[in-house]
Amino acid sequence: MELSSLGPAIRRYRKVAGLTQAELGEKTGFDPKTISRFETGTYTPSVEALFTFADVLGVKLNAFFADLEDADEQRAYLFGVIHKAPPKDLGKLIAAVDLALSKP
Repeated sequence: MELSSLGPAIRRYRKVAGLTQAELGEKTGFDPKTISRFETGTYTPSVEALFTFADVLGVKLNAFFADLEDADEQRAYLFGVIHKAPPKDLGKLIAAVDLALSKP
């Protein structure tokens, strides 16, 4: 994984957790602008910041360095999304998966 993929990974797991940048900032002690800069790659978070993000977002540290081009990583990511989805959204997820898999 390239370091340039770190920011999108933080954004991805923040969104999976259902948090805004402001909410993640509040939970981690970072200014929302700093969260934005981490996500865009303008700033690189310290190892300590990554541990904090992992804890708050409920992921293992290595999740930020996963290669989503790898099929196993894709499955793990999808499982995480489904596992954290509220019950009211499970039907939408099933419909989206059915639709995606029905296309040639």
